Amino acid sequence: MSRNACFRALLRESPFVCMGAHDAVTAMLAEREGAKAIYVSGFVASAIIAGQPDFGVLSQTEMFEHIRRICRATALPVFADADTGYGGVLDCQRTIRLWEEAGASVLHLEDQAVPKKCGHFADKQVVPREEMVAKLRAMLEARQDPDFFVVARTDAIAVTGIEDAIARLSAYAEAGADGLYADAPESVEQMRMLTDRLSHHGKPILFNMASSGKSPVLSLAEVQALGFHYALCPIEPLFAMHKAVGEMMRIFLREGCSTAAIADRMTSFDEFNRFIGLPEMAAREARLNREG
Repeated sequence: MSRNACFRALLRESPFVCMGAHDAVTAMLAEREGAKAIYVSGFVASAIIAGQPDFGVLSQTEMFEHIRRICRATALPVFADADTGYGGVLDCQRTIRLWEEAGASVLHLEDQAVPKKCGHFADKQVVPREEMVAKLRAMLEARQDPDFFVVARTDAIAVTGIEDAIARLSAYAEAGADGLYADAPESVEQMRMLTDRLSHHGKPILFNMASSGKSPVLSLAEVQALGFHYALCPIEPLFAMHKAVGEMMRIFLREGCSTAAIADRMTSFDEFNRFIGLPEMAAREARLNREG
């Protein structure tokens, strides 16, 4: 079964989380620890690649290369942020072709105006509903594999309100989106409104579990009880890395630049080499040299 088909199969099973990964190692860790799918966030990519906030600073090709590197490191389906499609309708068509080429199985296209921002930042703007519908239809027309999953995202809750967000997602469902996603609902009541009013479309509804934003902090079971089908855990691995590495460096420098002072905070050299596949690669090299 292809990774694209695997993602669609996941949606027919129990609820699941797409675990955020900001590089090959975090994708490999997510797979090792039992995640069912990977999520590649634009917020995280902006920080990792450019060291800047998510204000649409990355180009289409920068994001493509970032996604491709992560897809190479895992066998799991990869859900990759596509921002606003990086331009007009023709740019949206190129975006979906590139994301498929990179190895992703899912993307979400959002209805923000340029410059787009993280969904949990202030002062977002949205494009007219008709513009987003045209982009979405263009993207769906350019899709190569019918199993590739296209999620329509709206950022309208903070801009024009929950009613407009629901109306927009209904229009996007009718335009052919495979899944629906309203970013940054601000209460459990708004979450219930989304699922109650959109469930008749028969499209899986996504929730963003980002724990530092505007939305309620809920478990997967609680998200399921509210009618959502799956969720993202997009930024927590990045934040965990930021805290852990910062603490390690602080202790190292404070203790006279001694690696002994931070030994209990690190994976061993041998353990890490086993994790990234050194024994297998060495064995393969030896076999190929023998056969040669």
